[in-house]
Amino acid sequence: MIGKRFYHLCCIALGLGLVVASCKPPPPVHSTNGLTALRTFGDSATTPRRPRLREGVDTNDALAYYQAVMPLVKNGFELSTAEAALYWASRLDPSWADPVYARSLLLLRAVRNDVLATFFQTRSERAARSVALTERQMQLMDSLRRAAWARNPFVFTGLDFPSFVPRRRAPPEEAGLYAFENRQFATADSLFAVALRKHPGEVGLRIYRAQALFFLARYDSAVTELEIGRDSLHAVVQQHTAQILPSTDMFEYAIGIARVQQGDFRAARAAYERALTENLAFYWIHARLGGAALALGDTATALSELQTAVEISGRDPVMHLFYGVVLHSARRLPEAEEQLRLAVELDSDYAEPYYRLGAVYQAEGKIQQAIAQYHTFLARAPKRDQDRAAVASALVALGEAPPDSR
Repeated sequence: MIGKRFYHLCCIALGLGLVVASCKPPPPVHSTNGLTALRTFGDSATTPRRPRLREGVDTNDALAYYQAVMPLVKNGFELSTAEAALYWASRLDPSWADPVYARSLLLLRAVRNDVLATFFQTRSERAARSVALTERQMQLMDSLRRAAWARNPFVFTGLDFPSFVPRRRAPPEEAGLYAFENRQFATADSLFAVALRKHPGEVGLRIYRAQALFFLARYDSAVTELEIGRDSLHAVVQQHTAQILPSTDMFEYAIGIARVQQGDFRAARAAYERALTENLAFYWIHARLGGAALALGDTATALSELQTAVEISGRDPVMHLFYGVVLHSARRLPEAEEQLRLAVELDSDYAEPYYRLGAVYQAEGKIQQAIAQYHTFLARAPKRDQDRAAVASALVALGEAPPDSR
């Protein structure tokens, strides 16, 4: 079996935590950047206050909020500020996986801070080991992680192991993990290959190697690793019933994403269909399947799959946006308008639906409504948004004075 140290690191990366049995453990010491700092974390009734960014930073840009707090997430500082910024990054761009994934790490940083605070104040290893996430916190962390993977199964933040340094003469799996976290993907691939020759059944290693290969644009090799990992999954689950592992549908979903990167939409479509046989309720797969069908010229299937995605997701503005855009392309304008208005209602800070709704209004001849939506888009979109130029041109075509489209 693979080394316990690597398994422990993988548990942390996957958000598994450690369960420690203890009879009446002493109460933990909560640090100022511990779990109490995140007491409203995940509370849907509480909206974090929008953090202030430094002067000159584009406050419409999700990337600005994300980058501003990456040092905080990495080091476990000012976690409530980090949570607020990541929440708003997701509001500004709910299709983006990175801030969702980073939010899932905050609870790990908080519990680590409480473990350290408890140990240094009590000098009791037993007391420190009693600090743990609650079942609800574990579920919330798992939910965020899965939500990020749904948006992008190859999401990479470089934040999973912020203080990990391999030992001298470390085994290849540890050295490979360090290389991977530092974006040295070619080195990581080589080291993971060595480790997998010794431990061919380790699904976690397969996943890391597949990710490294994906980032190297070696998509066929990435798919091969994912297929081996998928096929190894059943045996691993039988041997380690307590271990939380990715599901088969997630492997197939990732294979589909890799095939899209190759431009092989038929293979992508087949992978998404296999994923749906494992989990018919995974609405992002329906959306991706719709995208693959559209690329193959099958508009009817694309619309059907996107309708299913909308029905399952209920309140995901990204699904309503996708569906509305395809309905527009199919000239089903009233239905497109309905979907895009819902996207705006569900997340009024998300800029793109305003642009797409304006385009539908323009196609319907509702000129004043189109102008209003275009102006709202320009007011909310990041300065670097490439659609700003198209919207500015549309406004000029509608008789408006040239807006500042920078």
